[in-house]
Amino acid sequence: MPDARIALTTSVFLLSLVISGTVNTALAQAGPVNSSEPVLKAPFSAHRLFTEIKNAPGGKTNQLQSGGSLARDSKGLIYSAGERHWTYFDGQKDILKSEILYRIHDPLTNTDTQWDSTTREVKVIHWPRNPSQADTATSALYAAFGGEVLDDTQPGINVEKLGTKIVAGVVAEGTQTSYTVSAKGGDNDKPIVVTHEKWYCPELKIVVLDINDDPRSGHTRDELTNITRVEPDLNQYHYPPDYHVREVRLPQ
Repeated sequence: MPDARIALTTSVFLLSLVISGTVNTALAQAGPVNSSEPVLKAPFSAHRLFTEIKNAPGGKTNQLQSGGSLARDSKGLIYSAGERHWTYFDGQKDILKSEILYRIHDPLTNTDTQWDSTTREVKVIHWPRNPSQADTATSALYAAFGGEVLDDTQPGINVEKLGTKIVAGVVAEGTQTSYTVSAKGGDNDKPIVVTHEKWYCPELKIVVLDINDDPRSGHTRDELTNITRVEPDLNQYHYPPDYHVREVRLPQ
């Protein structure tokens, strides 16, 4: 039997498939910032690349890349697919495993349809209609996966506008958010500055580049490439017919 100690090296694709697109730090957000309104008549398709450089003992680093795709149709439905990697110890060596995670977010019905390439189950999650309840549920799920929900209005959070530039062939507006972690001794014997850089395309209403730098853990880069402004090919976003569908309704 495999050792129970599983080291997850999971990309943010996991977050983007589990939680609603209302979390600003998820690149899968393909609607207006801080809004659950659908984006109509602005279809696109793009490849997606996630790069993670994690700090390792002895000053070394480990790099992992995951691929995927992101699309939105003219009705505002958002489609994503991405790799998830993890390793487990079988008693003699580490074995790398992977799967593909899929998600369809329908802002009209406020639902997420999720499945993967291994479990043979489809979950249809019905999110609360009340915006405040949805935000609370999203924050709770995001925190459960080890993420941080930053409030730009909190003391100590610095926000800087970076201007505009061409990213993945589209015009994007940049914002950098940073905060300082006080020295606590040990490996953290000096103050640490954590930064989050986001590039948002107002025309398509999507985040095209998301960069996080945390000296304690490492560096992540989540980016879109090969953006085409046409109706997406949805053939890759159909779950197999023999998958079991389960409805999940969150409390209102």
